[in-house]
Amino acid sequence: MLMRSILSTSGTRILNAIAGLLLLWIAANELGAEAWGISGIILLDISLILLFVDMMSSTLVYFTPRRNPGSLMIVSYFWTLFVTMVAAMIFALLYLFAPTVLNTLVPKAYAGHILMLVILNSLHSIHMNILLGKGKMAAFNSLFSLQFSLMLAAMAAFVYWAGIRSEKAFVFALYVSYSIPACAGLFIIKPRFNRQQVLGFRALLIEMMRFGSVMQLSGVLHLLNKRISYFFIKAFTGYAAVGIYNSGVQLTEGLRLIGQSISLVQYSRISNSNDTEYARLISIRLLKFSVLTTTLALLVLIAIPRSVFEHILTRDFGDITLVILSLSPGVIALSANTIFSHYFSGTGKPAYNLTAALIGLGLSIPLLLLFIPLWGLTGAGIGTSLAYLATVVYQWFMFRKMTKTKLREMLPDRNDFRELMKAIKMLRHK
Repeated sequence: MLMRSILSTSGTRILNAIAGLLLLWIAANELGAEAWGISGIILLDISLILLFVDMMSSTLVYFTPRRNPGSLMIVSYFWTLFVTMVAAMIFALLYLFAPTVLNTLVPKAYAGHILMLVILNSLHSIHMNILLGKGKMAAFNSLFSLQFSLMLAAMAAFVYWAGIRSEKAFVFALYVSYSIPACAGLFIIKPRFNRQQVLGFRALLIEMMRFGSVMQLSGVLHLLNKRISYFFIKAFTGYAAVGIYNSGVQLTEGLRLIGQSISLVQYSRISNSNDTEYARLISIRLLKFSVLTTTLALLVLIAIPRSVFEHILTRDFGDITLVILSLSPGVIALSANTIFSHYFSGTGKPAYNLTAALIGLGLSIPLLLLFIPLWGLTGAGIGTSLAYLATVVYQWFMFRKMTKTKLREMLPDRNDFRELMKAIKMLRHK
């Protein structure tokens, strides 16, 4: 049952990675590096605001088995609107008193689009997390598949049918891919609202904020660790370089989806169980499986010649191979990081993730400032990878301290390779 859930989720994530590659191909060939770089900044701005919005929605997996879904949705909807209004006020203040800062952080004329897309994406995430908390992986994967399928189809339609050859095609596609799944998710959940849920609003809001604040602050720092290089690259070299780096990140993030899909199953299982030994054993098993599968997939990606990327994405993206190589150690580290993070969150100890994210960001900023002027995009990848590795080292020491796990338990053995081959055969058969 566990392997079936993992394979189902992994299969969905693999399809998402393929859709991402096709989206990248369209963007590289039709939009160009600069427009794709602007798209990357827009998506980063959305993601940064969503991290504060997700202070509520990210806790839903933990709270759904323990609270009424209707009450959770009321609190989450309210919080989404509140954070979006605060972000709008910040944008307005920057526009009036620091327009240069606003134009650096937010591409010109896209502030309103970013705020609207934050709301739509948040509604989609709320519904997805409630389904995950209920253990409804089939519905969760269906909504996820709908989202990336619509993104690809809409992007192709706006570029080839409507003839839009700018970042606007990407933004319009985001509207389609966020709004329709958000409505579909609400239809699947069919929540029931009543007066009692409204009366208990304040107490639940405070409880979710206490749990979610630590968890989401670590998420904010983790995303900054992953994406702050974009701002440094833009400052040193411009939007075109951001477009190339963003493409390399997208390709490697396709591999990160392996670990993320595995950790989603892990998080759902741990959140619905009070057995600490079960949580420890399933986390160890899935961590090894995540690292092994990610490493195999990474070796395949590294083996692709530069000429292939230049042929598919045009010569402007030739440096993408250097980005992939420099990010490779970090990709493997992240495949372990996501398992550790979901273990700590699922067992109600998200503070460890916050400390790990602080360590990563604390290393990332000075390393990027040092390496990007020296080695450009390669330096950005190396600095990011070193920060990821430091994060995982800290998480391992905390995991070992909490669970008394010995190092040899973390090393792959024959059974792990046997399970890996079995999973590959099952996936091929499927």
